[in-house]
Amino acid sequence: MMRRGILVFDHVNEVWKVWIGQNAYGVEQGHTIELRIKNQYYQAYVEKDFDWFVTLDKEVSFSLRSYEIYKVKIFMPYFQLFEAPF
Repeated sequence: MMRRGILVFDHVNEVWKVWIGQNAYGVEQGHTIELRIKNQYYQAYVEKDFDWFVTLDKEVSFSLRSYEIYKVKIFMPYFQLFEAPF
């Protein structure tokens, strides 16, 4: 099942998380997400070299900016729920 959420960088733990409602899901290198750009979703692969980046449709790559919030869709069974620290 695909769910909509936001992709946000956690500066304390230095990881990307997808938030859906009050729940955060961990994003790891190699995960596939759908990234929204100008009201259209594109299949993207999350990767990491020196910085985190995504590759769209296996052709175009760009770095994720840690202070940006991205709208995404994820396939729920592939993502693991983070435990809330409170």
